[in-house]
Amino acid sequence: MTNVRDFGARGDGRTDDAQAITHAITKGDGTLHFPRGDYLISRSLQIPMQMHGRLSIDGANGVARILMAGAGPAFNLIGTHRRTADPSHFTDDYWRRERMPIVQGIEIVGQHAQADGIRVEGVMQPTFHQVLIRKCRHGIHLNNRDRNVLISDCHIYDNSGIGVFLDAVNLHQINIHGNHISYCNQGGLKAVGSEIRNIQICSNDIEYNYDLKADASADVLLDCRNGTIREGTLVGNTVQARESPGGANVRLLGAKDHPNAVGLFTISGNLLGSQAKVLDLHACRAVVIDGNSIYSGYRHAIWAERAEHLVIGANSIDHNPEYRGNSTDQVILRECRNVSMTGLLMQHTRPANDPVTCSMEIRGCQNVNITGLQIINARGRGVALENCQMVRIADSTIRGTPGDNAYRAAITVDGQCTQVMIVNNFLGRGADGDFTLPAARGVATGNVMV
Repeated sequence: MTNVRDFGARGDGRTDDAQAITHAITKGDGTLHFPRGDYLISRSLQIPMQMHGRLSIDGANGVARILMAGAGPAFNLIGTHRRTADPSHFTDDYWRRERMPIVQGIEIVGQHAQADGIRVEGVMQPTFHQVLIRKCRHGIHLNNRDRNVLISDCHIYDNSGIGVFLDAVNLHQINIHGNHISYCNQGGLKAVGSEIRNIQICSNDIEYNYDLKADASADVLLDCRNGTIREGTLVGNTVQARESPGGANVRLLGAKDHPNAVGLFTISGNLLGSQAKVLDLHACRAVVIDGNSIYSGYRHAIWAERAEHLVIGANSIDHNPEYRGNSTDQVILRECRNVSMTGLLMQHTRPANDPVTCSMEIRGCQNVNITGLQIINARGRGVALENCQMVRIADSTIRGTPGDNAYRAAITVDGQCTQVMIVNNFLGRGADGDFTLPAARGVATGNVMV
């Protein structure tokens, strides 16, 4: 192993060790070992893989730390890969010199406003394991063109920028699992201006990534207004924050004129909550939302606009009654088409933050099928249909809170809707009756009034 102490690094937290570590990278055998100590560096450690060969960086199982006192990344891994992950696109020399750089068991602490943790560009199989990055700007920053990335069991905590930043990167295959990504002001996981396929975000704790001074915050943001992200999962995570301006736990942004830019995405088995919006979906396609526990959407539990082929399954929208405070938890669908909603249970147990006229608003949508929906203690109206075509609500239970004079009706259908079916439901009577369905707008049969 290449011990950086053998090349003059002091690790005393005062001496600038950048030159000594660079010497170890250049002259060592690629196994860069940091014994226990605090290694102050004043500039980025640039590591061109083609020049230095295969690389492993370790911090003695976490007892070593890097103090980044300059601008830029502490470690900058630079590869030469410019093609796909197809085996035929790699030369023997690439496998010999550049594949799978590993960074593990080390702490990186920022001591400069523009200090970053790790930057990766043009690298195949970069692997990060048991790394702690804090007090930096960005934690792990992927750029240019990368392939087959693994980020596991890391703590990316208390950074001024973004925890994991996919920045204008062409990337296929990235697994992010088992990490704590928390208290990063500009977002826990953010992808912007990128071309990404196969992104798996699993079993992480992604919490409190927000900025009360910013216009918008998100724990997870996939911004595809200039780029595309498809074929991904957000599964088995805890994603929660604090209400902040324009805040969302999970936000998918597609282009207005390109609704296929972000999608083929599954959001399943997560605990999601404590933001202005929990799920904020814009111009996305083939998104499946199922098996999640959603709470404290202080304004909205789900907001979906201009989405196509949207599946909303058996999620829970609820609170533990012991939790105090207000939360509106409204569901909004606008200008969506080809929507299936099955088995959603929505129970309002806390007062609303804002005056609202309905628990669920469906406006300007087409081809919406709702079955097995339960809305308990509905606010104002259970479901409000406005200017929709081809909507079916069946086998559902929708009712207000007993004695609530503000509750108007279980379902309302405005005069611009066409081809509406309301069949085989339990519907709670309100001040305006059970439901309103203008003549010639649809059919209603088999409903039981409760």
